[in-house]
Amino acid sequence: MTFSEEQIEWIVVEVLRRLGVAGDERSSSPVGAELAIPERVVTLRLIEGRLKGVSRLLVQAGAVITPAAKDELKQRQIELVRKERI
Repeated sequence: MTFSEEQIEWIVVEVLRRLGVAGDERSSSPVGAELAIPERVVTLRLIEGRLKGVSRLLVQAGAVITPAAKDELKQRQIELVRKERI
């Protein structure tokens, strides 16, 4: 059985979420916090549950942000910042 990169990413994110390792909406982040995402593709599933209290999302300069992820950031008024190194 083979999995696509997107399926593997979803599995990893889901396992981390269930283990309580990934950020969670119930946990509190300091207001105005930054969240750095080192992945090259940023999906809504990847950022789900990790945005509470976040005002800036840092991604790699060449990262691809899916339209759904962009919409979520816009709705939450979170600034997207692209950096050469995270």
